[in-house]
Amino acid sequence: MAVNNNFLINLLAHDNVVNNCFCNNCRTKRLSDLDGINLEVLYLRFTGLLPLGEEDKLDNYHGNVLDQIVYGEKYKQSALDGTGYTYFKCWAKQEYPNLSAKELTKFSDKVNEASNVYKNWDTIVANLTDRRMEFDARRFSVRMFFLSKSIEWCLSYNDQLRKKGKMSIENPLYPKDKFDAIFQNILDSGILDDIEYDTNIAASIGGRLQTKIISYCKVRQN
Repeated sequence: MAVNNNFLINLLAHDNVVNNCFCNNCRTKRLSDLDGINLEVLYLRFTGLLPLGEEDKLDNYHGNVLDQIVYGEKYKQSALDGTGYTYFKCWAKQEYPNLSAKELTKFSDKVNEASNVYKNWDTIVANLTDRRMEFDARRFSVRMFFLSKSIEWCLSYNDQLRKKGKMSIENPLYPKDKFDAIFQNILDSGILDDIEYDTNIAASIGGRLQTKIISYCKVRQN
């Protein structure tokens, strides 16, 4: 049986960076290649790389996601180096005093997630190349790779996509009026206003809801 997302695996040792490869050697070399770049340039490159949208070819999109991961890790390292700060958000609060609390949290989360993906890439690859996965991770954002540290999230996401493929939206297996009422309740709650309609955060909320719903259904089935 073929392994899905095997583009994430590379068993060859590289002395130089190979395009779209994120093996240990390439990942380390990508990071060291950024030595000497000042903090402002790192910030501009990290924040300017994405979102590019999925209209780009998947390989190019995935390559830009990998670049953003590396820039995020290097930016965090460079920002905290010699400052005495351990947490990026504490440093950013002093460095960017004009950011609102919500903006500060959003920015800090993005940097921390990129750094976390860089450090946990082997676990992420192991989860995404699990034989049960049936999706193409080249579409993944930094946020989705961050969530992929959890095999439970990967399986839930896989199950969601599999069921979407089997069930037509025009002929759902549940009452449309009840679904519409649930969605209206979400709108009325104001949670989408709170996240300023950020699609990545919205996806995270949807993932949490899905996990809770699936867990509840499993308990009821038993």
